[in-house]
Amino acid sequence: MASLQTLMQDYDQHRARLEELRDLLEERLAAARADLSAAVTAGSAALAGLARRESDAIESALARMDRGLYGTCVRCGAFIPYGVLRRIPHEQLCLACAGTRERQGHSGATEIPAPRPAPAGVPERSRPEAAVPPGPGAGDEAGNGT
Repeated sequence: MASLQTLMQDYDQHRARLEELRDLLEERLAAARADLSAAVTAGSAALAGLARRESDAIESALARMDRGLYGTCVRCGAFIPYGVLRRIPHEQLCLACAGTRERQGHSGATEIPAPRPAPAGVPERSRPEAAVPPGPGAGDEAGNGT
C-alpha cells in the first residue's frame, strides 16, 4: 500500500497538472475568441464558424473541469492520456473512441455532447477538478506510457 507521503505527492502532481491544463485552456480560449472577432470583422463566415466551434469546445472543457469530469471520455468514461490533453486540451474522446470516430469516417470537429451529470450523491464542488490520473506514463508526451 502506498504511503501517505506518496499519495500526497501524487495529489500535488495531479493538482499542478490540472492548473497547467486550465491555464492552457484559458490561453487557447482567449486566442479562439480573438480569431472569432477577427473573422467576424473580416466577414468570413467559414472562419467565424471554425473559431466559434473551437471556442465552444474550449468552454465545454473548462465547464467539465469545474464539474470534475475533465480528462475523461464523454463516450465511455475512460481517461484521456495527459500527453493528449497537453497537445489538445479540449479533447473529449479517449484514444479508443477517437480511433472509432476516425474509422467511421468522421473527422474534424464533432458536435460536443451534452455534459454528463455528476454522479449521485457527489456535490459538484466537492469533487476534484478533473480526472487526469497521475501515475506511470501519465507525464509522457505521447500519453501512451512508453
